[in-house]
Amino acid sequence: ESFVAAAMFPRILPPDSASRFWCKTLFMELGLIFSLVALAGPRFGAYYEEVRPRGADLYVLIDVSRSMLAQDVPPNRLARAKSDVSSLLNRMKGERVGLIAFAGKAVVKCPLSTDYDFYRRALDEIDTNSAPRGGTAIGDAIRKALEVFPAEADRERSILLITDGDDQQSYPLEAADAAAEKRVTIYAVGLGDAEQGSRVPNPKAGPGSFIEHEGQQVWSKLDNSLLEKIALKTNGVYVPASTRAYDLGELYESHLKGRRGEAKEQRRVRLAERYQIFLALALLCLLAELLIRPYPPTMTEFTDPVKRERGAYARRTPVAVALLLLLLVPASVQAAQPRAATREGLELFSKGQFDEAQKKFASAAEKLQKDDPQLAAIVAFDLACTYHRKGDTEKAREEYLKAGLAHDKELASEAHYNLGLLSAETARALAGETPELVEPDKRKEIIDKLLEAVASFRQSIERKGDNPKSRKNIELVRQWIKFYTDRWREIDREKIRKESNLAQFIEYLVKMQNALRENVKEIKPTAPRDTYFEYKRAQDELAEEIPPLKEKIQADVEKPQQPPAQAQTAPSPQGQPQMDPKQFEEAMKMLLGWADEAGKKMESASSKLQGRMPQPASDEQKAAVTELERIWEAVVPFHPLLNRDYEDQKKITRKLNPNAPEPETEKTDAVKDDKTAAAPPKADPKPPEKPAEPVVLSEEELKELTDAQEQTLRRTALLKPKAEAELKRMEAMPQQPAPQAPPPDPNDPNASKQPQQVDPEKVKEGYRKAIELAPKAVEKMTSAVLKLREKKADAAYPDAEEARRILEEIVKAQPPNPNQDKNKDQKNQDSNQNEQKKDEEKKKDQEKKDQDKDDKEKQDQKKDEKAQKPEEKKSADAIEDVLRKVREREKQKRDRDKELKARIMGQMPVDKDW
Repeated sequence: ESFVAAAMFPRILPPDSASRFWCKTLFMELGLIFSLVALAGPRFGAYYEEVRPRGADLYVLIDVSRSMLAQDVPPNRLARAKSDVSSLLNRMKGERVGLIAFAGKAVVKCPLSTDYDFYRRALDEIDTNSAPRGGTAIGDAIRKALEVFPAEADRERSILLITDGDDQQSYPLEAADAAAEKRVTIYAVGLGDAEQGSRVPNPKAGPGSFIEHEGQQVWSKLDNSLLEKIALKTNGVYVPASTRAYDLGELYESHLKGRRGEAKEQRRVRLAERYQIFLALALLCLLAELLIRPYPPTMTEFTDPVKRERGAYARRTPVAVALLLLLLVPASVQAAQPRAATREGLELFSKGQFDEAQKKFASAAEKLQKDDPQLAAIVAFDLACTYHRKGDTEKAREEYLKAGLAHDKELASEAHYNLGLLSAETARALAGETPELVEPDKRKEIIDKLLEAVASFRQSIERKGDNPKSRKNIELVRQWIKFYTDRWREIDREKIRKESNLAQFIEYLVKMQNALRENVKEIKPTAPRDTYFEYKRAQDELAEEIPPLKEKIQADVEKPQQPPAQAQTAPSPQGQPQMDPKQFEEAMKMLLGWADEAGKKMESASSKLQGRMPQPASDEQKAAVTELERIWEAVVPFHPLLNRDYEDQKKITRKLNPNAPEPETEKTDAVKDDKTAAAPPKADPKPPEKPAEPVVLSEEELKELTDAQEQTLRRTALLKPKAEAELKRMEAMPQQPAPQAPPPDPNDPNASKQPQQVDPEKVKEGYRKAIELAPKAVEKMTSAVLKLREKKADAAYPDAEEARRILEEIVKAQPPNPNQDKNKDQKNQDSNQNEQKKDEEKKKDQEKKDQDKDDKEKQDQKKDEKAQKPEEKKSADAIEDVLRKVREREKQKRDRDKELKARIMGQMPVDKDW
């Protein structure tokens, strides 16, 4: 008004419109009010809903051993695990969750509860002192979780295991098998660096110090293989988080959330959500405000072409759209970059340029890890395929497992399918072109890889529902396992037949039959039909060894048809005296009759197993062992029979009185060195009339001990007739001067090890001693058997100990065998060569692993310093090392038992899918 003339004012500024101003203000305020009401979430209008409440039980197992303080995962592994579990709680909706902290022992810190605040407090309080014992026992932690789980069958039960995979012989795979039997799924998360590892800090010694063992710093690495096997055994998932960030909420959304159990239906009153009405009113008001112009139109807008074209007063919507585009362009450009990298990677992959494709996929995966998890899973699958083509098995397996966690069931199914192919290809590479010629050490590894492939194919079927490719491959792998395990068993059986003599072959059959009998005795009443079928097949295979046994009897037992001169210089292979043809025919008929009887007992046991009668089958197997033992006792020479009797009698006395002192002479072979033979035997003290402490034996143990004493008694009764026959044969031979050994060569380093000739007079003296003392041992054993039948184990011990002492005296009276030293030297040479090979392999592996030369020099310096220091007391770590060695010995014994069962049963069968 001050600067513009009145005539120009209408042309510069249109006239005000109070109605337009108040309409725009009203619509703006109404839009704001309706928006606030919509945000408040109004609910009205009741309705009824049939709901089925769901829930699941989850125990979180966190490793709190000192290795979890390693800082390869910032800030350390334990803090990272606690943070991941805390973020998992934010995703949970009604599931019951519990907390177990474990190291060498597992402790329940929080039982199953839906009070997540209390759970967070318990989670914040755990540290390396939360478990009372050092070390890492994953198997004990799993068993503890199974123990505290409720018995309700209507709720899904799961275990989330967070650890670095460092286990001290707690048998975690056996614990996983127990979890699979109880239908408890284990989800494993591995933390730590799997390649280089990290040093374990020592908080007690101050910052910057690390735990040392034997002068070297302890390094902890992630064991992916163990955790993956634990997860696969329970149809779970293994997440190799390693040193990267991973959100456990993704695992919850893809697996745990979908595994909720269902309870009874309930009818609940619900209020309908009504925010949509107010939101729609708010949008309408805001749209009306945008459409109303602040000033009324003037005639110049219609007459002036420039103003008509530009629309100076009413073009506010295009400006808003432009502003919106300006905000969205950076986000769209940022999202388009990884997609473009993925497309480029696919093009390079199709051209066979796998190295370049791997780089593109890796860069895209890093950018999509947080922004778009679904697309990140697809890129992980592409990256896994690239590693697969390049031959990098471990990285391909890791990426396939990531892709298997995708929400897209199709993608997850394909990832597990490719994972199965990867395991099958690894098994095929281990088998080579001639799988039937694979060494026995590699067979178990091949079968394990094939079983991993089967588990992955089944995971693929579970994700997709129906996957013909996976079903076909499962059948192919099953046929592969069956064909080659049968072939391997046949090769091993043929090798045993060719390389063993008659006595060794009988010992092999007895050992296999006893092992099979132990397995049959452990069959549960609820065992499936396939279990009986497998044991029946193993029994049939043992029955097939009876014809080869009869052939060996006819071939190895020498016929008495050679001249006397040959009979003197070439005794029978078993060391038995020659018989006349009539006696030989009777003996042969008796041996073959025992073999036929053993075969009949085996066939009867097989039919009992087919009829699902384990106890009668076990009795028939025991009878078959008795018949085989008779053959062995008839053909075995005197000295092996004496050695076995002495060993068995020692075992019997130890079971009757474990507190008794060990005998002074632990060398049980009838063959001893010259110094032992020349030294006069020490007088053994008289056995005590009663053991120091009473021994409590169960009915089954007492029965087994009685049977063992009866068998030893039967064999001891054969010592005298065998010794008399040998002595008679030697006395019938013409007297010849004892052969003189050539003088030792001073230039020969092995001259001192050359065997000496056995004096025949000493041999005869040993036989006479056996003829004199064997009946006394038989008398004492008979008394022990009678007292054991009366269930008087304490009273049977003195007689059993006296029998052992008599057998020991007979053993000491036997002369040394020159062949024993040869065998010992050969065994020592073989063992030394094997140890040298193992040492060389260990050195090569150590050279490959130790890439940092500075670390090697530091370790060598510490070793030298430790060698100069005096020996210190054992620390807690040393005690843990001793306990670990004890568990290793127990594991070795279990492995031997498993190998023995595997030789009978072959590999475990693959369950059918239909």
